Amino acid sequence: MGGGVSCRFPQEEYDSIALRLYEAASQQPCLIPDVGIDSSLLKYSGFDSNAVLQSYSDGLLHLVPGYIEKLGSSLGSITSFPNAVGLGALVISMIIEISMKSSTDHSYSMFRRVFGEEKASGVRDTMSEYVKRHRMYMNDDRLLQMEIQRLEKQLSNHLTVLRNSLLLDGQMRSRGFNIWVNGASFHVQMLIHEARLNAQTGISTADYVHTIQSAIATYMLDLNKLLEKYKTHMTSTTLIYHPTHYKRSPPPSCTVSKPNRVIF
Repeated sequence: MGGGVSCRFPQEEYDSIALRLYEAASQQPCLIPDVGIDSSLLKYSGFDSNAVLQSYSDGLLHLVPGYIEKLGSSLGSITSFPNAVGLGALVISMIIEISMKSSTDHSYSMFRRVFGEEKASGVRDTMSEYVKRHRMYMNDDRLLQMEIQRLEKQLSNHLTVLRNSLLLDGQMRSRGFNIWVNGASFHVQMLIHEARLNAQTGISTADYVHTIQSAIATYMLDLNKLLEKYKTHMTSTTLIYHPTHYKRSPPPSCTVSKPNRVIF
């Protein structure tokens, strides 16, 4: 990069500098990859998710010509949106998004942001299948409950495989970590939506509260371990160059690329 020669630091000094650079970069989102929960998943996970969905729909009503007709054509025989809160609101927003696109573009923007060009991901495939099944059984709580039970177990398994790959098998990378974070959040929302449906059919939610709390606690423990592993990964792949070893002046600010090269 710039024809420079790598400066040989003592390992202790290198580790210390790399760690300080990582901690500084973590406060500047533009410098390291975003591994947080996707904005769509966040805004439809709150208590105001239905209001957020309504605001989104109202905005399109005024901005997109023929919005009602396009949405009606996409929904077919569906005439109402039951349980349009939480994960239900997210799925409906994704249906609306697709209905506004061209007939050749059937990709969800949230999935593109989270999964990128990932070619093989059980987490992505299970989440995509859930969105499809939720849309199919939106007006049938019993069948939707059965699909949630089936697919949340499947997603949980894929998340365990991915976690072990990142944490134990030396496969830590930003994209994989981001997929795990969003997959875990999606899985919790599936459990919450299942409890919501059960409450409407008269089934006690006491056991589901414990299940949801246990899932959150487990994922928080895993997240802390993965964050430490991610910090180690980012600092160990940082190449540090000293400006005196450059044939030309270094850039005015630090630059990060793949692998992480930091000029200071």
